[in-house]
Amino acid sequence: MSPSDATFAELRLAGLPGQLCLSWCQGDDLEEVARRFGADMSSGAWATPDDIEDLEEEHPGQLLQLAPLGDWVIALEPAGFQGVRPEIIGPLSSGGQAFSVSWNIELDSSVCYAADGEIKTSFNLVEVETRYGADPAVLDPVLREVGLHGGLPVETRKARSLALGEKISGRPLTPDWLHSPRFVFTITDPLPDLPVLPSYLSPRPSFLDEPEFTRILSGPAPTAAPAIARMVVSAAAGVAALQGELAEEIMALLDHGERYPGQRQALQALLAEHRDMTWQQAGRLRADATPGRADAALELEVASSATRVLMAALLPDPIEAALAAASQGKYLRLPPAEHERMEVLYKVGCRIEYDLRHS
Repeated sequence: MSPSDATFAELRLAGLPGQLCLSWCQGDDLEEVARRFGADMSSGAWATPDDIEDLEEEHPGQLLQLAPLGDWVIALEPAGFQGVRPEIIGPLSSGGQAFSVSWNIELDSSVCYAADGEIKTSFNLVEVETRYGADPAVLDPVLREVGLHGGLPVETRKARSLALGEKISGRPLTPDWLHSPRFVFTITDPLPDLPVLPSYLSPRPSFLDEPEFTRILSGPAPTAAPAIARMVVSAAAGVAALQGELAEEIMALLDHGERYPGQRQALQALLAEHRDMTWQQAGRLRADATPGRADAALELEVASSATRVLMAALLPDPIEAALAAASQGKYLRLPPAEHERMEVLYKVGCRIEYDLRHS
């Protein structure tokens, strides 16, 4: 048995959870680490292992347990996964380094290393050789040193992924850490996803450089909600197969507000009529066994769904309208680039909503 395998076995006997997220964060400010995890700062308290056991039952999958390891902080999330998310590990590494590994009982797993706010490399324990990030090969020497590669038994991969964190930080894990008090927080309202995932940047979609899109991404704010709704409507109107005047009237309302009292409700009523009509037409086509009718029925069903997106964009509250429209719009049948656009708009809306909740 290798030293890393032996250490892992000792940690498991000492109570290391069977599914977890474990993160090494350079620095010694426990509260700052908790803040970057998006924890509820009012929940922070030192807890003994017995207390932690009770808290894990009370807050399953929501507990963040912090402990100092010299000039690093070790963060344990039993059954959690926040530490490996780009939204978390990037800020955790600001001004230093951060390394995180997570796995669950199905071996859904992720390993991520970041430095100075940038994700350098990430991979999973099933496909260790397939790595992504700004510098996918940055950990290659350390991976060789700890012997982490494909073809190993599952438990060996887990053991050596922890050894990777120990090598990067220079801070070994011991059973004493699991038997000591930890600074514990809950994460009940996780940070929303990054609007633009790294996977969207290779190749970079052209819509990210559109002036209005650049303004939205530069600082997501409530004032961006109408622009988000307009972009969603622009994509959905064509799918809904609306007549030109109705689509133009919706865009004009989003740009300038109601021209007369009740215009918003009147447009929603027209859209509801269009939605029901296209859905009924689709039903009649599906009832007809004539070859080729199923494809036509599907087109009408898609148009009906797109009409629901337009109705959501007309909700009175701009932020609610933008988020509701984008959340439905990302399920429309769209070209890949337009689908990515809708995903980004939805995530911007989620970020705005999150910031408002925490303002």
